[in-house]
Amino acid sequence: MRLTKYKHPQKDPFSRLLIAVQKRASDNETKKQSRGFEEIHFSYDLIFKIFLLLPAESLHRSSFVCKAWFNLINSSNFVEAHIRQSETVLIFPKSVTQTRPNTFYIESKLSLSIFSTTEPSRSHYLDFVGVQDGKLKEIESNVSGFKNILATCNGLVLATRKERRGLLVINPVTRKVLALPRGTILSYEESYGFVFSHLSKEYKVVHLFRDASRYIACEIMSLTTKSWWAVDGPNTEQFRSFLHKPVSANGSLHWLPDRDGCNCIVSMGIDDEKFDTRSLPISSSRNDRLVEIGGFLSFVTHVPGNTIEVWFLKECEGESWVKQHTIRGYRISDLVPACSLRCGRELFFILDNTDFVDQGRYFCAYDMETQEMREVEFEGLSLWGHRRAYLPHVITLASW
Repeated sequence: MRLTKYKHPQKDPFSRLLIAVQKRASDNETKKQSRGFEEIHFSYDLIFKIFLLLPAESLHRSSFVCKAWFNLINSSNFVEAHIRQSETVLIFPKSVTQTRPNTFYIESKLSLSIFSTTEPSRSHYLDFVGVQDGKLKEIESNVSGFKNILATCNGLVLATRKERRGLLVINPVTRKVLALPRGTILSYEESYGFVFSHLSKEYKVVHLFRDASRYIACEIMSLTTKSWWAVDGPNTEQFRSFLHKPVSANGSLHWLPDRDGCNCIVSMGIDDEKFDTRSLPISSSRNDRLVEIGGFLSFVTHVPGNTIEVWFLKECEGESWVKQHTIRGYRISDLVPACSLRCGRELFFILDNTDFVDQGRYFCAYDMETQEMREVEFEGLSLWGHRRAYLPHVITLASW
């Protein structure tokens, strides 16, 4: 099995140049603070491009070197550019029995809970699965103190609070946290979406739920106002349950109803907040999913003949589905689409088959350029119990 070697950004020539910049900045900190980039003999545009190559954790540390770097790294233009080129990972709640060193407790940061913030014997941490040197590795974090992960958007995580009935948003890199009120009507049948409006430049939480009358209702909250407002919900008959997480793409939030033979998706415009339905090119089946690939909404569907088809929703004289890829062989029926990797060049699958899992085989990736499917080696503990809790995530410096 061929494994693609991934080049780590910090081994890039640009990164060696950055080290030189950092050394000079350290030697001339006082002057640098007063004169900004004039004391560093590199242009603003060049430093901008160098910083784009660095991971968010390095950028966060570098932002404290000087005022000029802080302003650049935290500017909206840079943050948005870094989001666009950031690699996708998978985020999931990892349950552990032993507290990790230097644990960051979210409730302690909020300082709002009237209850004890002492962690119980078992804690949830925000952990990640990412590609390093062509293999998948579990990346541990020290962020704890939440209950469930509901959604992600641009590197921000929407979760339920652990000790209160409420929501929270956190950036795991910057540790910035925001407490939010829970939906006005609590329901066991509900779905949360998390989106960014490029029109209003604000983050929104979308709460879809089944009310006491069994109708599907919807309410939306802006992180700016932290208050809910009601909007007209979708057709109640479309949903049997909210098993599948919504996917944000093409300026809308999309749900694939959880029922075999479904022939449409439910969409809500991020800006106009109106619901409508879009026909699917093929009726859905059990392991079909919606996936965002390169900014487009895709429908990854299993069809007869041990085949997977990948359809993109594109605007061509109106919106239409275009078949982009056909994948054959390799126990196709057991593959569940999870996300796209390498900036949309690979489609990532989770194996939903206990026979494979018993052999330590969890993941596959389809290279959409070479049209090759490969098993992906995984280094870490067993993740079988978390297979339905994975969410696509990008590690960024996004804020609200």
